[in-house]
Amino acid sequence: MANTTLEHQAIDIRRAFDAHGSTIFTLCRRFLNDATASALTRDIFVAVAARGEADQAPALLDETARRLAAHADPNAVAEAAERIRVADGLRRLAEPRRRLVTLALIDHLDHAEIAARTSTSALEVAAEIRAGLAAIRTHMTAMAPV
Repeated sequence: MANTTLEHQAIDIRRAFDAHGSTIFTLCRRFLNDATASALTRDIFVAVAARGEADQAPALLDETARRLAAHADPNAVAEAAERIRVADGLRRLAEPRRRLVTLALIDHLDHAEIAARTSTSALEVAAEIRAGLAAIRTHMTAMAPV
């Protein structure tokens, strides 16, 4: 029975790592050298899997920020984790909404400029950006530490 539990835990860790490993390692690597970042990433995945978190993404990001705060400026760590939440929310948007939000937030274009560039009405651009930002906000809230 214990072996079955360990096997399931190993499978859960592998699935979580496949889904979120590069993001967590990248965040760790921002503040630590490769070897330390790699070891910390492994420890984070094992710790979250051992707790049996139902939604692992927020737990992984929270655990990463908590552990990195011991190695780096907690404000810089919190800012980096927040950027990951925004980027992940943006990544989850469907096209063309993602493109419209990117043009507004990253390229700093106004609605008229985006409408001209994308052959879309300014009203539709505004509605899509508003909906995209709401979706990102919802995602960030779900990803926020408890």
